[in-house]
Amino acid sequence: MRPFPENVGREVRTAVAGSGVRAAVSDVSAVNAFFSVDMRETGSGWLPLRELWEHPGYLEERVSEVRTRLASRAGVAVSRVERRVAASIMYQGLASRLLSPTVGAALCHGVALDPGALRWRPEGGMLPLALVGEPPASDTFHTPRVDSLAELIHQRVVQGTLAPIATALRSQVKVAPRLLWGNAASSLAGTVQALARDRPWVTDDAVVLTELLLGREPFTGLGEFDRSGEQHAFVRATCCLYYRIPGCGMCGDCALLRR
Repeated sequence: MRPFPENVGREVRTAVAGSGVRAAVSDVSAVNAFFSVDMRETGSGWLPLRELWEHPGYLEERVSEVRTRLASRAGVAVSRVERRVAASIMYQGLASRLLSPTVGAALCHGVALDPGALRWRPEGGMLPLALVGEPPASDTFHTPRVDSLAELIHQRVVQGTLAPIATALRSQVKVAPRLLWGNAASSLAGTVQALARDRPWVTDDAVVLTELLLGREPFTGLGEFDRSGEQHAFVRATCCLYYRIPGCGMCGDCALLRR
């Protein structure tokens, strides 16, 4: 579902517009763990995000770690969890980690966080993220428009970060690109739903921004919000394959539930 035309150029109702990138990211880090970004001096062991796709070994390690964790959670042998399923779930988690702080900073503070300013550390569990230095003041907007923020998120996060990660992952694991982008669309919806629960005043802007992104490639046709209720439930057009793990079911937004 596309946003109503009159909403496309609307000004975003920020709490403190133009408050600076570090202040904005620090604030939204409190929403939940997916939004969390380390604001301290990074020290050693932190790497630029591009290392995730430029050195395929890092993605391979994360897929193996997620596969082991999924098998442990299901109480089955690792061999019972398909590698493509682990790759799918791993990518969805990465998408949530990268979309959450950027979308949160945009909607709550009118800040366009560039993932190039983030660093990550290779360790198990949720991807640790840290912000390096003070990004340029040009990344803050005193009167941000939802379409401008959507354009920057599409350029910097979707095309500039998630796309090369997906390409690198597919060079290692046979998984359909439409499946991966469906996972990212679901992560985007989960991000704005979490924001709406924690910061109710961003709900309308969050839905419009998400619909603007879902109306662009590579998200076109991969999901939409159901406006019939007050919860803005998301319905996706693909499946992340989680149900293929023994004893596990389908996610709440899974396309298979509607068939």
